[in-house]
Amino acid sequence: MAQVESAEHASRPVRGAELLVLLWRLFASAQFAITVILFLAVAGTLAVVLPQIPLAIQGNPAAVDAWLESERGNFGFMTEPMHRVGLFTVVRSWWFITVLGLTAVAIGVYVIDRFLDIWRNVTKPREQLPDSFFERAANRVAFVAPDAAAAPIERRLEALLSARRYKVRRTVEGETTYLFADRFAWDIALVLFLVGGLISQFGGFTNGLLIAEGTTKAVFAVSDPNQMQIEVIDAVGLFSQGGLPTDYRTEMVIYQGGEEVARGFTTVNDPMSYGGYRFHQSGYFGEGAALRISDAGTGNTTYSEVLALNELTPGPLIVVRDEAGAVLLNDVIVPTDIIEEANGTLITVPGTDRDFWVGILPNAVDETWSLAVFERDDNEASFIVPMGEPHQAGGLEWTLEAVNGLPSIVSEGIAGEGRALTVLSETPKGEPYLTIVGDFGGQALTLLPGEPATIGDREYLFEGKREFAGIEVRKDPGAKFIWIASGLLLVGLLATFYVPRLRLWARIRGGEVVLASLAERRGVFQSEIRHLLEALDAARIEPEGGTKNSD
Repeated sequence: MAQVESAEHASRPVRGAELLVLLWRLFASAQFAITVILFLAVAGTLAVVLPQIPLAIQGNPAAVDAWLESERGNFGFMTEPMHRVGLFTVVRSWWFITVLGLTAVAIGVYVIDRFLDIWRNVTKPREQLPDSFFERAANRVAFVAPDAAAAPIERRLEALLSARRYKVRRTVEGETTYLFADRFAWDIALVLFLVGGLISQFGGFTNGLLIAEGTTKAVFAVSDPNQMQIEVIDAVGLFSQGGLPTDYRTEMVIYQGGEEVARGFTTVNDPMSYGGYRFHQSGYFGEGAALRISDAGTGNTTYSEVLALNELTPGPLIVVRDEAGAVLLNDVIVPTDIIEEANGTLITVPGTDRDFWVGILPNAVDETWSLAVFERDDNEASFIVPMGEPHQAGGLEWTLEAVNGLPSIVSEGIAGEGRALTVLSETPKGEPYLTIVGDFGGQALTLLPGEPATIGDREYLFEGKREFAGIEVRKDPGAKFIWIASGLLLVGLLATFYVPRLRLWARIRGGEVVLASLAERRGVFQSEIRHLLEALDAARIEPEGGTKNSD
């Protein structure tokens, strides 16, 4: 019968409550926290050692494929498996984010699991310790009352400790009196930190917005009665010659109730403030294009957006010379169609009446790009040549100088019902223009700033380049508490060095007093004892086992 019961007990499934307890114990264990932190450390090392796909091209499959091809020479047949498991996008891989989340949960559970004990030790220490503590404490001293006719020694000692700014509590058990004295406890800083954190968590507000120049975005939900709108007048990004950002600033206007209520500039370190909210410059993005589409018959606007061109499309920089060496073409070509593996477009070489289809295709041999040129009327002028190698054909010399990443985005609502690729580029004179590849009857649409183009019943207008400002709207009512707590914490830190905290336990029995402490700095304890003995005019005696020399 006992064996049957044991078997039934062994096969009993784990209940939900038991599973939660097991998970809590797992997350609360220091071993688990160390394991996940070590895992993240190894993953972070891989992210540093291994090349990572640039953030700007991660949403563009063609650009990612081109990047992988460029790394195939380093990793060979392992390139694709490494990409599939996320070794080229470590910090954005699902497994890294999952472990990062587990780490946050483990830290939270670890703190919560031990918080009550820590808080109790800080705020409510044990006021009465057993006799063994007074006999074995490393920091202890024993002395006797000098005058039995005077006031009881426990009263005099308590008054003296109170005069020296100790908080003293007394406990009497039979003929033994215990005193607990605590001085310079700086717990208020911790309390204010907790209060500030709770207020920030439940009463704070944070919202990040990406706003294009000339546009307005709402801060809150549409139905919020305190709604505010932010209009970005000008977003500025300044960069060094090496391409590093030196300054971001935004000129902006805040509206509330349909009226302008504030205007000014915001930067990373100098936010703009209004109504208890702070408007921080949190980012900058310089590749935007304002596109407007209107009904050709009525002129009514049917589409008006500032497109954030956060993807990259490969664009070949091609140089064409004539037989005399004169440059006929030196421009970045925007690909508009695909022939097998080649991305390219149809062009007419300036100074000639000859039409060519030019494009690029990845070179599997040396992980670079090759230039593909086809002329419909002359097969001798059709060829494929590696990047950087001039090639003469049909009286022209062709060279693929480089392959640039052109800002682009794939979006809907621009070319009928389908999706369209919008690419921003510049003419050799530096004038921006848009190329839209979509359902336009087999052709791409090219738009110069301010020059409308009509296709069917729709008129397209490229209104110009736009920049985006990242604005973080924040309201933190707990910030004042945290600043005060930080100041008190600094004061407490200084006090730790110059006025260190000290806890004393005293046992008075039969006229003999034993004072003991857990102070890590023994010299502080000895110094305090000297003051007390002098004030009490007490005679020091040696405890059992002798007294250690002071520091």
